[in-house]
Formats: sequence, C-alpha cells, structure tokens
Amino acid sequence: MRIIGARRQFIADHSSTNYLFFAAKPLSKESHAVVSKLSSHVDVSSRKAEITYHGDFADLGADRRKKFLQHFDVEVRESYDWWTLSVMLESAKLPEEINLEDYEVEEEASLTFEKQGKRVWLCFDGWHQDYSASYGEFGQGAMEGLAELGLKLREEIYAGKTDALKVMQRYCAEGEIKSGRSAVSKKLSAILEVV
Repeated sequence: MRIIGARRQFIADHSSTNYLFFAAKPLSKESHAVVSKLSSHVDVSSRKAEITYHGDFADLGADRRKKFLQHFDVEVRESYDWWTLSVMLESAKLPEEINLEDYEVEEEASLTFEKQGKRVWLCFDGWHQDYSASYGEFGQGAMEGLAELGLKLREEIYAGKTDALKVMQRYCAEGEIKSGRSAVSKKLSAILEVV
C-alpha cells in the first residue's frame, strides 16, 4: 500500500464537551490551587485549564463555569459542534460610548452580557464553526486560537471598536456573516458558519 496524499484537519469529538479556560497572564498560586479543585477532570497549567467530559450528560454547568471565569479571562467551549466564546471584560476599562446592551441577541445563537462583580461576562453562544477555515486560521490549535482571539476582542472593545460585536450580533439575529474592518471581525467572519 502506498499513501498518495494526506490532509490535516480539525474534527470535533461529537461525544464530548470540551472546555478551555485561558488567562492573559499566568495564574497565581492561589488561583491555580482553587481551579485544580473545581473539577476532577481539569488539567491546569500556568495560563489555562482544559477539561473534556465524555458522554451526553456530563458538563460543568453554569455555576462552575462562573467559578472558573473568576480566575480566567476567556472560555472556549465546544459541545456537539455548538461553540461558545466567553470573554471577561473589566467594567472600568469599557468606553462610555459603548452600550453593550445594544448588541444583545437571544436567539438559537446568542450574544449576552452579564455583570459579574467588577467584570462583565460577554458570552457568544450557540454558533457554528467552519472547520476548514478555522484550520487555516489556527492550525490544529483551534481552541487556543479562539482563546487568543477572545483576548484580542477584549482589547478592541476597550479601544472603542465595535466591528466584532456587530459581526456576532448579525450572526445571532439574522443568520448572516458580514465582516467589519477590525482584525477580530475579519477573523470571526472567516471562521463562522451558518447552518
């Protein structure tokens, strides 16, 4: 037998739920200790925590996700080809001219904002990914690539740029993908898929 060609691609494991929690800076020893105890399935390193739950009914649940997000800046979640990107925003760094509620959409795919102490939880939930485009953008590290994109999204919002928010809002409200001018909006537009 002779191998004529090979193709590398990202394939979601349809029988599991995968999480990546990501921090902009290394975790403190205290945070590392707390996070290590939040799930028996968690693998914690200096800037990230990874969890895979196998099976239909295994999941972190909203309360434990919030506990993880107290220590991390970004969450990427994939479950049965449904994706979530969560970004924790510092309320004090948000420009006054941006009213996040103007971008909220609660449909099958949703973009929501929830106050969490001194931070706001941006949650882009229920979206689908074009895996070939994602592989082109991130290679095999799609989840980490999305986490880095979440950090860049946060910086754009702090700088007063709303192009990426508009891309997510339009995707959720109208099922359409239209890029803006910002780097994050272009990358999101490239990897989103309407089903």
